Amino acid sequence: MRKLFFLCTVLMSIQATAQMNDAEKYAAVITGSNLQKHLTIIASDDFEGRETGTEGQRKAAAYIESQFKTMGLLPAPALNGSYQQYYPLYQDSLVNAGLILNGKDAVFGKDFITPLNTNENGKFKSKKAVFVGYGIDDAKYSDYKDVNVKGKVVIFFLGEPKNADGNYIITGTKRGGEWSFPGISKKLAVAAAKGAIGALVINPLQETFNQRTIDNSKKTGVYFPRAVADTKVKPINYALISQELAKTIVGQSFSFDAYLKSAKASEQFQINGYETKLKTAFTFNKYRSTTNSSNVVGIIEGTDKKDEYVFLTGHYDHLGKHDGKIYYGADDDGSGTCAVIQMAEAFSKAAAEGHRPRRTMVFMTVSGEEKGL
Repeated sequence: MRKLFFLCTVLMSIQATAQMNDAEKYAAVITGSNLQKHLTIIASDDFEGRETGTEGQRKAAAYIESQFKTMGLLPAPALNGSYQQYYPLYQDSLVNAGLILNGKDAVFGKDFITPLNTNENGKFKSKKAVFVGYGIDDAKYSDYKDVNVKGKVVIFFLGEPKNADGNYIITGTKRGGEWSFPGISKKLAVAAAKGAIGALVINPLQETFNQRTIDNSKKTGVYFPRAVADTKVKPINYALISQELAKTIVGQSFSFDAYLKSAKASEQFQINGYETKLKTAFTFNKYRSTTNSSNVVGIIEGTDKKDEYVFLTGHYDHLGKHDGKIYYGADDDGSGTCAVIQMAEAFSKAAAEGHRPRRTMVFMTVSGEEKGL
């Protein structure tokens, strides 16, 4: 028995040593010179900073794909033979926007702006407007109790109400919920479902519009098209109006600060549900361009646990080229991208020599990170 135990111990030790030697052997593929070779290409002038949706990003994707193919990695089955997972990106530019209240033209940039990615081409007219607080309709708090907005314009604040202790009423914490983010799209969807035809929105934390906000309302960066909260209801357009313009509607004596500090705004301020005759005419037109970006994916199928997956990932996009200057992104995240490529090479060499991993390895470099996607 002692001899058998000793023999088993020796065999296990030999196996462990062999496995360690294998790991060291394939890890040796990952070297500083190999990483530098890839990084010199990824962060080169030719790739122009790899900004998402640009030719430089597409060149980087093609390079990573070529490496995965050369190593013998397989494309992900769901991508129908492709190594790239494509997704659309939008960029909007303002064509024109107009807001007329009781026959008087509001001034774009001073009295109002029109956020581009949450407005669609169209117009609305109404003779009545209704103030609905924060524009929230929730089981814990509602600004729509006994309020009829059908065929009217709604006016509401961004954000959510808080209790006297500073916690948000709906979440019960110091952190806002879905009425803060996605916030505006959710509130517009509620207003549309209740029959409103348009909205005037007030940012209680911004008295006037700064130049950056105005510029962003004329042209957006690239963004991913998000699903609307309720696809069954046609979304409504809105204008973000200044506090001064808002006071011409709800009254100069209205205190934004006092309203926001109230524990239960709808109870303490009779202005919720306040309806006024307000001839409103709103028009909005924009131009939308669509481009594609991609994530690059290569896999090594596992053995007995191939339906379990281990992801090794890094983003390969960066800030691109602006005003003639290239932001190379060698460290952020060219270095991470090259690390993924090198690890893929190590695992693929091991698999080719009979040391396939038990679980499926997914090597995935992604774009859009610097765009907040």
